Amino acid sequence: MIRMLIVVLALLVAFPAFSQDSSGKDFQRTGTVDAIYATEGRIVIGDIPYPFSPNVIVHSTNSYRLPFSRVRTGVKVGFKMSSAGEITELWLLPKNYSDRR
Repeated sequence: MIRMLIVVLALLVAFPAFSQDSSGKDFQRTGTVDAIYATEGRIVIGDIPYPFSPNVIVHSTNSYRLPFSRVRTGVKVGFKMSSAGEITELWLLPKNYSDRR
């Protein structure tokens, strides 16, 4: 019984790692920010407009949470969306980031 519990716990801990990319970021898509319409709650990434949550979490390589004002046009980002298609998390990526997907 204890062994089974240990195996199940090990699988639960390991499973989220399979959804992450090689840099350890858990985002679904990447692109370059083309425009930001903060008052409208929209951001254009790779020529596609997306709504973003008013509670959007912005990450960087050094910090878990940054203000949305740190997001700028021309910056590479990774992002995660809700099932409704709204961006809920953004990662500010380094200029040399390469998406291998």
